[in-house]
Amino acid sequence: MKFPIKFKRFNAKKIYGKDTNILIVLAISISVSILFFLIGLLGLAGFILSNDGLITGVDFLIIGLLSSIGPIGFYNHIKSNRKREIENHLPDFLREISSSTSSGMTVFDAIKSAADGDHGKLTPELKKMAAQLSWGISVNEALTNFAKRIKTHSVERIVVTINKALEIGGNTPSVFEAAAREIDQTKLVEQQRKSEMSLYSIVIFISFFVFLAVILIINTTIIAAFLDLESKMPSGGVAAQAGLQLAPIDRFALKNSFLAFIIVQSVGGGLLGGFMMDGKLSSGVRFGFVLVLVSFFVFKLFF
Repeated sequence: MKFPIKFKRFNAKKIYGKDTNILIVLAISISVSILFFLIGLLGLAGFILSNDGLITGVDFLIIGLLSSIGPIGFYNHIKSNRKREIENHLPDFLREISSSTSSGMTVFDAIKSAADGDHGKLTPELKKMAAQLSWGISVNEALTNFAKRIKTHSVERIVVTINKALEIGGNTPSVFEAAAREIDQTKLVEQQRKSEMSLYSIVIFISFFVFLAVILIINTTIIAAFLDLESKMPSGGVAAQAGLQLAPIDRFALKNSFLAFIIVQSVGGGLLGGFMMDGKLSSGVRFGFVLVLVSFFVFKLFF
């Protein structure tokens, strides 16, 4: 019997394009995290580290987790901010093209003229587009290359619409003006979605800190009371004669159990909260890194 399950082969080039920087970041972070994981496992086995030391094998496992999700999360955040800033300047560029073409300029000359202006992060991309046009590349191909470099759904959709309109012909200024309005409308919808979902993300983050506070309270009250009672209990034959017996508490195992609860809550809350806020898994990875880092320092200071 064959199961109707198809496994897709991971293709980094298809996901990240020709961005070699992100592949370098992935390779370095994975290599470093594997090294920390190996040290952590050897430490837990008791080969190189002690469970009572300042740094334990569990600490290296957490550092390995941080090194595996931190670099890629923040790199994607920086890259997303750049794309967002480009999209924010794109409507002004399209309106400038619309105004120039309505005054009698060709699209070729309008793009070259707009490349000389100040459009923030969009300016280098416009200069590349103008350079390609000066090399004899068509406007359609230059716009297509621009969409491939930016690699966002809104830009790709706008470029396809403009190219089709230029092929068909007609009122070119109105095409660029309509494209600018569409991007503005998309940004408005995204801002509304973000403002609404941010409330749920805040609730998730508050729940995480409440959970962390509850763990701290349990550790400083109930667990501390059990440990104090264990230290005051008579040992050996005296305890047996008195009928008092208390199973020994493994402090290292108890401490790691609490840490596991906190780390799971940190990763889960960060992924869910960040994804709900920005609609991107990279944001969830970034928030997960921050929450795990906060949990690690709180745990080291107060447990």
